[in-house]
Amino acid sequence: MYSEDESVALEMGDYVPEKQGQDKGFGLTSEMHSQIAGQMFELGTSKAKEAFSFYGRIDILRPYFDVEPSQVQKRLISALIPEKLTGTPPVVVSELYGPLMVVLTLIAVMLAGMKVTGQTVQEGTLMGTAIGTCFGYWLGASLFFFGLAYFCDTKLSAIEVLSLCGYGLFGTLLCMGLSTFLITSASNLFFYATWGVLGVSSAFRMGYIFLDRTAVRKQGVTVAVIVASVHLLFILYLKFVYHKTYEAAAKINPIHVR
Repeated sequence: MYSEDESVALEMGDYVPEKQGQDKGFGLTSEMHSQIAGQMFELGTSKAKEAFSFYGRIDILRPYFDVEPSQVQKRLISALIPEKLTGTPPVVVSELYGPLMVVLTLIAVMLAGMKVTGQTVQEGTLMGTAIGTCFGYWLGASLFFFGLAYFCDTKLSAIEVLSLCGYGLFGTLLCMGLSTFLITSASNLFFYATWGVLGVSSAFRMGYIFLDRTAVRKQGVTVAVIVASVHLLFILYLKFVYHKTYEAAAKINPIHVR
């Protein structure tokens, strides 16, 4: 039934139900606005949760990079001096700042070696190769060493193996740096001298720590020999195989550096 005003409107020929349609349209619009607002609120909430989780993951990694430069310097020096010679107990740290800096510096030395030859190739190929080679060895060798440690019951965590392998590359860095920037007719002889002193000392320290942390001595000796051998072979690879790779690439597509 219509109200008195609606009845009068009907008698005058007006269309009253249009008002009801407008009310319905206004209700649909309000409902749509509320849905959009709800979706925007949910989206903002999810983005905030992602941001908090991201910073939470950073906080997880922060202790592994919270180190003083003086401590890094001492650890770099100790990476070249086996504890067996000094008689002190071997210490392995759970820290990744020093190893990361060593790897990045090794990459820079490899790139500097390309500049010394006076040739390079296009598209940043050699830079990508140097980055892939250095980081690939650090991560791949650490994973391999951790697998050996796991099967041989060596008491080393994954972070400790990463740190040990990264600091062990300091000897590799010195060998490659000295042999790269001191290029003479007897450069190979000089390289073998640095390899025999710096490379062997860092490899011996790594192997000795694996031996010291392994319960069964026979297994420890096996792991130590494998770790030291892989470390020394990587230095030889960088000197003779990797250099030939980019020299061959430079001959194929040379760009003479002025």
